[in-house]
Amino acid sequence: MKATAKRTLTPRAVVLATAAAVALIGGTGAATAFANDDGPAPQSSVQLPHNERHLDDTAKDRAQVKADKISQSQATAKALQAVPGTATSAELDDDDRNGSLVWEVEVLGKDHKSHEVIIDAGSGKVLKQHTDRDDDAAQDAAETQALLKTDKTGHDKATDKALKAVPGTVVSYSLDDNDHNGSTIWEVDVLGKDHKSHDVTIDAASGKILNQHIDHDDNDSQGDNDGDDGDDD
Repeated sequence: MKATAKRTLTPRAVVLATAAAVALIGGTGAATAFANDDGPAPQSSVQLPHNERHLDDTAKDRAQVKADKISQSQATAKALQAVPGTATSAELDDDDRNGSLVWEVEVLGKDHKSHEVIIDAGSGKVLKQHTDRDDDAAQDAAETQALLKTDKTGHDKATDKALKAVPGTVVSYSLDDNDHNGSTIWEVDVLGKDHKSHDVTIDAASGKILNQHIDHDDNDSQGDNDGDDGDDD
């Protein structure tokens, strides 16, 4: 997904940027995905065909959503059963090595550590979970805790807001901060019923939609729709 004004890359961009270099670590904090290239790839009950594993973002979203059997809310609930705490991001993605389709959910646990939980996108089974133990783990967890202190919306309400603005299927969400003013935001990626990928940015304090636009790989005549959606409830 294309990034809006924020501190880090979106979850898909982080996975692509780090997967080749980072093994068995957790990039904690909001919108930072855990890459895991060492050891066996998770074996999901759903695999994407080889020709669908390297599509552009929107085309890949369409293929993944078509194959997915587990919603983001179900995946998040499964992750929180495995690691009690607060979910800070989730992403529907596949492993390049075997095409296994999974939900990658990040949780700040009640132990004040960041965890990643890998959920089978077909069965909802927990395939893997691990704790961030890299050199920056404590700092990253502290940054995530700071974001959560200012969050009054939560992932459930944030994704509901996004789906109200853009009916469709949530393919990722993440808690982050806005570089422009330091406010805490939820970024939600939705594959709309129009078959386009939409990025929706929501103020974490008020729950108000700050920005909504179609991904740039969609050259659609509708163009972007930036700014306030007028949805304040």
